[in-house]
Amino acid sequence: MSVLALAQAVAALITPILPGNAVTFADARHGWAGGRGGIIGTSDGGRSWRGESRTPVGEITALDATHAWALTDEGFVLRTTDGRAWRPLGAPHLVRVQFVDRLHGFGLERDGVVVRSSDGGRSWPQVSTPRTMQAECFSNVLTGWVARGGSIWGTRDGGKRWTRKRLLRDGQGYPIPELGCRGGDVWVLFHGGAATSHEEYEVFRSLNGGSTWRHVLTNQFTSGLHLPEISAYSGPFSVLGHGAAVFLGRCDPCDGYGTATVVSTTDGGATFRRTTPFYGYAPEAVSFVDRRHGWLLTGAHVASAAPAHLELVWRTSDGGRTWKLIYRSPLVAS
Repeated sequence: MSVLALAQAVAALITPILPGNAVTFADARHGWAGGRGGIIGTSDGGRSWRGESRTPVGEITALDATHAWALTDEGFVLRTTDGRAWRPLGAPHLVRVQFVDRLHGFGLERDGVVVRSSDGGRSWPQVSTPRTMQAECFSNVLTGWVARGGSIWGTRDGGKRWTRKRLLRDGQGYPIPELGCRGGDVWVLFHGGAATSHEEYEVFRSLNGGSTWRHVLTNQFTSGLHLPEISAYSGPFSVLGHGAAVFLGRCDPCDGYGTATVVSTTDGGATFRRTTPFYGYAPEAVSFVDRRHGWLLTGAHVASAAPAHLELVWRTSDGGRTWKLIYRSPLVAS
């Protein structure tokens, strides 16, 4: 694990942190990417990009072709309502955000407080939860999930009542949960720390709104369980709904330069398709809009002479089997 990754993991034990960069697409044509250089946008699937903001951001969420929100490292929420111009709305100090329609959104503050907005992101009153959280995800105004340690709480009434599911034991600040959801599908990636060039991680999923859960992925090296694995380290993932999800992982010492692996499922984790299309590139952020079309951010090749802060945008149209490099820029660097 790199020094940066270790520092991020330690920080997450106390409070969630803002991702360093982001890529998100609303459909197969309209999307955005962002990082320390600002926000870039596309309306042709990534064939061409335009600069839209110079404000550094670490998180972007898109609802449709014209409505998207971003979080800055200074705590501001930015919003676009035309797909091009971004305006600040306030500084609630969020580290996660997603909107379920043009008015209603949910977020997570740096101190673990879950909040919601009913006015497109201008105000963010607190949602009552059993305790401060490390992850949250809502699929609509009423249905959502929050997580801390090895437990997940679900609500079907917008946070008035919560039901707890304990999936893993807590110990020494781990595991650290990361949630993704769409419709009635909710997936959780539990990070368990790293050692000997491997990360401890477990992935569970529910296809019925959190009523029942299935353990579907693990690092066999650290867990000893006979389940499919992502790679030595887990990476970003994208939940598509209807049993479909895509996970990225990496193995730093593999094949000299390191590898990046794509693991996808269309049947809720009953089976997985595994490909390793990247050698020397580390996955940082990913967005899929359907089972075929996805976009990925990576750093430059580890053996290249390119600046360390140069980021690459890749596109796939076959579900992650093959990827095409479509953009290079320092703007979206972490």
